[in-house]
Amino acid sequence: MQGDSISIEEIAKALGVSKTTVSRALSGKGRISEATRSRVRAYVASTGAAPTVRARWSEKTATHNLTMIIPPHFVHLDLPFLRKCMGGISMMAAQRGYDLLLCYASASDTSQLERQLSNRKTDGVILSRAMEDDPCLDLLQQYRVPYVVIGRCEDTSIPQVDNDQVGASYEMTRLLLRLGARRIALIVGTNTYTVNIDRMRGYLRALPEFGVPEDRRLIQDGVESIAQRSDALEAVLDQHPDCLLCGDDRLAFDVMQALHARHIRVPQDLQVASLYDSELLLSTVPNVSAVQFDAERLGASACRMLLDILAGKQINTRQVEGYQVILRDSTH
Repeated sequence: MQGDSISIEEIAKALGVSKTTVSRALSGKGRISEATRSRVRAYVASTGAAPTVRARWSEKTATHNLTMIIPPHFVHLDLPFLRKCMGGISMMAAQRGYDLLLCYASASDTSQLERQLSNRKTDGVILSRAMEDDPCLDLLQQYRVPYVVIGRCEDTSIPQVDNDQVGASYEMTRLLLRLGARRIALIVGTNTYTVNIDRMRGYLRALPEFGVPEDRRLIQDGVESIAQRSDALEAVLDQHPDCLLCGDDRLAFDVMQALHARHIRVPQDLQVASLYDSELLLSTVPNVSAVQFDAERLGASACRMLLDILAGKQINTRQVEGYQVILRDSTH
């Protein structure tokens, strides 16, 4: 094979590892063990061949399709944020003569995305959530497909459109402190998603301004399942908070139902606020104070950025959208 080329697929098959692992080993990016990285590179060196990647998409292979990657649990949950993002993306794509494909992908399963890429079904991809060590990014870089991420990525060279999550969380926490709350419990989802990391950063930034020390017992992160929500609520209630700050609308809605079942009055016994607003929080009694983001505009901005990349235009690789804090009866 001396002087020939060898594909990432062939390397992965020979070593019994995934193509994502091979891609990370060759690029030097992503979390894999040094032993695995060395093993991949040693194998490539032993063949005397050069590893190849897919050719960049070109006008000759244009499909006039764009892909939006969404998490698998979108099927089972009503997630207004993703639904509105999808609407913004779809409308912007249609204005430019593109159709929108959906693709389910997670940290452990990227098979649907790989199928779309290998069959050249899409011209560009929008990832609906920013994840640390996202295997989708490895695939997109391997196939050299243009893409944009909704959320914050540490790698500033990655095209990304985000809401100001740190600023929003900071301002909401400051307003709650101004209203007299001192023991504010924070309940957020997994730190796999950078949005939850940023929400915690904003919360922690606000506390010192009011002389409130950080109390890790009041922070519950990694909360995703119904069981985890129940356990997290139980844990923070044991710490006697005067306010619950929830990472998103679904979490806040579930918390309101749980407090009602426990005969805990809002806001008389306990205040509740959310770091994302949706119609769900207008259906609770009382209505929940929340941060409003324009998810439809965010989706449209991400799609516009991707279309500009496809058109060969110069772009600002990071764009941040604003927010508005809405105080309602749950914190009065």
